[in-house]
Amino acid sequence: MRLRLEINTRAREIPWGDVLAPGRGVIYDALYRTAPKLAAEIHENGWGPHGIVPFGHSAPTFPNAPRVRGRYATRGTGYLEIGSPIPEVVQALALDFMNPKRTLLDWGGVALQVSSVTVQQPPSFANGRSLLRTANPLHLSEYEHPKPGGEHTPVRALLPEDPAYPVALERNLNRRAETFGHTPDITIQAITWVGPRRSFRVTGQGHSGHRTGAPVEVEVSGSAGALATLWSAGMGQQTGAGFGWVIA
Repeated sequence: MRLRLEINTRAREIPWGDVLAPGRGVIYDALYRTAPKLAAEIHENGWGPHGIVPFGHSAPTFPNAPRVRGRYATRGTGYLEIGSPIPEVVQALALDFMNPKRTLLDWGGVALQVSSVTVQQPPSFANGRSLLRTANPLHLSEYEHPKPGGEHTPVRALLPEDPAYPVALERNLNRRAETFGHTPDITIQAITWVGPRRSFRVTGQGHSGHRTGAPVEVEVSGSAGALATLWSAGMGQQTGAGFGWVIA
């Protein structure tokens, strides 16, 4: 499921460091107001056997904003999308964002006025195949094997040209399917498009600094429920920070 928020702003741009980074805080802020126990559980433990953050979001998007080199320009009416495969999460967020007293979002110092909220259901994916394209860079990291008692440490970002990328991405997608109670049967049939490499700032839950990735379009097969989870919360790592958001 997704929420599509229609937004307006008087700001002329969002600093590049805040294009994605404020989203995690905005979502947790809303969850703590309407479902504090659920918010605390997700914040402390993630979701499911792999402890994945169970939501994703787009960047604030303004289709009519002019293209300005080196700037993330904003103008007039736009939208912000937030999603999760967990109905309780979407319901809690909708309760907050639909509150008549909750009309402004603080997006890293940029005020976004919410004018409407629409709930969107995932496509049926009845034939078990889909072409999914990400609006934001999809992030994957290669990790070194930890020492006993140590943590997994990211070595480098994997990009679509890396030979290990398709296998790592397929593994990630199946971990996401398994996390949300679906059979991990997703197969990548092809990577059909790759966009420009880009880095964005991430904050929160022990993550800081920048993460790198590239938007991609992938042809995937799998159960309808598994594919719906990718549509609802995004693909790859750091979806809670806005990476890998799938275009509706």
